[in-house]
Parts: sequence; structure tokens; C-alpha cells
Amino acid sequence: MPANVGEMFYYGDVPWHGKGNKLNQPANFEEAILAGGLDWEVGMAPLCTAEDPPSPVTSRVAIVRQDRENGHPGRVLGVAHKGFRPLQNREGIRIFDAIFGKGKRVYHTGGYLGAGEVVWAMAELPKNITVTDKDQVKAYSLFTNSHNGSIAIDFRLTTVRVVCQNTLSLALKDKDKRTFFKKAHQGNYEELQQEVESFFADTLKAADDLENRFKQMMERKFDDDLIKAYLENLFPEPIKPARADVDSRVNNLYQARLKSIKEARSRISDLRVNGKGTDINGVKESLWGTFNAVLEFVDHYEKNSGNNIASNLFGRGAALKRKAYDQALDYLQ
Repeated sequence: MPANVGEMFYYGDVPWHGKGNKLNQPANFEEAILAGGLDWEVGMAPLCTAEDPPSPVTSRVAIVRQDRENGHPGRVLGVAHKGFRPLQNREGIRIFDAIFGKGKRVYHTGGYLGAGEVVWAMAELPKNITVTDKDQVKAYSLFTNSHNGSIAIDFRLTTVRVVCQNTLSLALKDKDKRTFFKKAHQGNYEELQQEVESFFADTLKAADDLENRFKQMMERKFDDDLIKAYLENLFPEPIKPARADVDSRVNNLYQARLKSIKEARSRISDLRVNGKGTDINGVKESLWGTFNAVLEFVDHYEKNSGNNIASNLFGRGAALKRKAYDQALDYLQ
């Protein structure tokens, strides 16, 4: 398995093919739990210093996987404050399924990162986005949760462009609709389910809004000068450090960063013309084509220090895509 992925499953090529356990059809709730390696619970254990005699750590507890024996290197998932209340995998996905799945085969991917610090499941929504007759985008809801307090309980709208598997996970909110919902670990999960039920309606509204935005991007003509400005804003060149001229180490780091930025701009410029989906009429000349070139670069070409799946779900890749989306909207004003 790739670095940082513990276990996962996927159906078809959506959204990251070739990783984990391949299913021949989407999973239901129970199958998602088993195929994603999520059939385990966490507990809390007291902490103490490794001294003789040990001193207790009274303000923190260890979060441990209860299916692993004492001493197992993957047993401890993290350290949290004593008020932390874990949401078990089965209960979290049950809440998700009661709203977004309803017992049907809707899960296209799911699993956990590392030893189990972060878990996720992604379900297809009953809403597809049509940009053109030949350019379809599928809408999903993504559930994520951490067992070490690193991220809150999170539900959000995610899209996958069918022709090239480009993914976009949005965390946007306005007065009428939301694409994400977060909740701290407080232990009142009956209330959580009620709040997520209202979020479901917002998600479908947001998918309709995204369809309109994507169509506007397709209609927006984007020439070479606009593409150049878009990429320069997305990947600004770093300011040369004052010590670069006298310190070779500083200069080498600066030059490496500058080279990486120029290579990213060049690769995206090429994908805008030769990338997946560019054979669809009108894509190459549009803002939609440039935006998707960025998504394709992040999903399929960008190198990162961790793992593409983790980066595109939660890390730098996801942040870069949101920045690209926000910049694209500026051209629709």
C-alpha cells in the first residue's frame, strides 16, 4: 500500500484507481466497514512518563485501537485532552448512512490513514452535474473523522469529473447553502445526526449551484494572457532571500522552489491543451479547461511528501484545488 494509507477500498476508477481493495460494485454500509478495514473501536488509556517510578499525565489520555494488543506499534493513535469523546467508526458511518446512504450501495471509497488516525467514507449523491452532454461530473458526500483530535468530524460535498477522474472537495458556505459541516468531538451524537440531516438538503442545493458555476466556467473564454495571469497568481514565485547570494544552502533551496513552481505552471499549461477531457468541444478555450488542468495536475502529477490520497482529501492538494476554484470564480464576476 502507498505511504500513509492503512487500508482502503475503491469501486471502479472513482476517485483514485489502483489503490486498496477493488470492489466490483459500490458497497453498502456493512460492506464499506469491512472492505475499508474499519471494523474496530477505539478507547482511552491513561498516560504516564517512562521513568522509574513513572509520573502520571493527568491532563491527557492516549487514544488506542482496542483490536490491537498492548505493545503493538499501531495501537496508540494519538493523545487527546480528557474531554475528548471518540466517535466510533461504525457509529460515524451509521449516521452518515442514515442520511446519505439509506442502506443502498452508494460507497465508492473508504478506509483509514496511518494506523487509523483518520478514517473516511465517500457516498454517491442522487445528483449528477452536467456541464455539457459529453462532460459529466458526479457528486458525492465525504465523511471524515479523526481518532486523535487532529480534525473535527467532517461532512462535505465532493465532485469527480467522469472523463478524467479529477476530484474537488469543497468547504464553502453562504447564507443559502453549505458544502461542508464540521462538529467537534463532544459526545452528543444524537444531536449530530439531527444537524447533519438538515445539512443534506444544503448539500443538494450546493450541487445545483456548482453545476451553474461549472457551466459558467465552460462558457467563459480564456485566452493565453488570462491563463498566464491565473497560473502566476496560483503559483507565485517566492521572494529571493537576502542571504541567497552569500549562503549556497539558502540559494539552493530557493532555486529548487523556483524550479518547482515553473515546472508546475508548465505542466498545467500543457494539460490545458493535451490533458484528459480536452477533446470535448470548447474545453481548451475555456476557463473550465484551465481549472481542470489544475485539478488533473494535483490528482495525477504533483509530487508531495506524503500520499496523494491523503493530500487530495485533507492536505496541500485539497487546499490548492480550493484556491484554484476561488480564483476561477473571480473571472466569473
